Amino acid sequence: MTRTEVSTAYLESVSLVVPADGIGLYELDPDSGSVCDVAAAVRGDFLGAYEEFGRADDPVLAFVAQHNRAIDSSRVVEPEAWASCGARSALEIAGYVHSLEAPVQVSGVMFGTINFARTPQQPVFSTHDLANARLVSEQLGLALERALRFELMGERSNILEHALDRLPQAIVVTNGDRQVLYRNRSARNTWADSVLPTSHLNTSDPIGATIQELLTSLRTEKKRALSRNVVDPRLRTQAIVKTYVLSEKEGTALTLIYAVERPETGTRLPVWDALSKREQQIAQLVSEGLTTKQIAQTAFISENTVKQHLKRVFAKTEVRNRAELVQLIWTSGRSPEDAP
Repeated sequence: MTRTEVSTAYLESVSLVVPADGIGLYELDPDSGSVCDVAAAVRGDFLGAYEEFGRADDPVLAFVAQHNRAIDSSRVVEPEAWASCGARSALEIAGYVHSLEAPVQVSGVMFGTINFARTPQQPVFSTHDLANARLVSEQLGLALERALRFELMGERSNILEHALDRLPQAIVVTNGDRQVLYRNRSARNTWADSVLPTSHLNTSDPIGATIQELLTSLRTEKKRALSRNVVDPRLRTQAIVKTYVLSEKEGTALTLIYAVERPETGTRLPVWDALSKREQQIAQLVSEGLTTKQIAQTAFISENTVKQHLKRVFAKTEVRNRAELVQLIWTSGRSPEDAP
């Protein structure tokens, strides 16, 4: 539920727990105490009058803010003092005389107050009403905390989706059942036939089939990342598909699809030809996301030897780090191990 939905549910049901002729829910700034928002079911011009001269002279609100507990007007001050205060004058404009307020805390911070008012025909608030108001404020605080988390999660999701939609690479997130959980704009537009909007991979398409294959290989080979060079002869397109494990427990994975231009027949990439077989192997393992330690274990060499090979690879390929090497491999359309 959103905060608005929580507020609506509160206004529609709270009078069954704390009977009152006027009901309000105030959201306050935790630093200044000023009103951020208000949801209320009250008579006439009470809200305007209360903000004009009632809030600044309200002993009930002052007690709640200081002691952080529920109180009503019959207990906070002497009857004469209550009758002469600004809050009582604001209540009287709408035909109210009795007031009860309770604090609402969200994650240990004062979020606002719940407010109840009764007419002269109704009795003063009882200790039972105070106990119920405390219970209501506690439950309302928990509901608002959940609502705030829900809204914040939604905001973060929107920001993340907007950011991912700006990337030129297609991004696809899948779950353990190979269902598509998310596609960014590039995946929706460029590879729509491969990753269908019906939440599944199109395995009759080369890209979709490759993603399916990589997901299976990641599980069986116990690797964190795998990549494939894919050519679709029908569409005359080529792509580098790289899939990472996001969560082994949940079975989620992230796939990046890099569209590349197909090299002309007979052309080769001199940059890979300049590498030795061992250097080509090291470059390939780097592109698969392996760490220096993992590369050393895979290639049966020491970590220091891996570092020395990487220095030579960087120099020959004119890149400065692993990230630039991986980008060069992906965008070139050929794996180092494909070099003759």
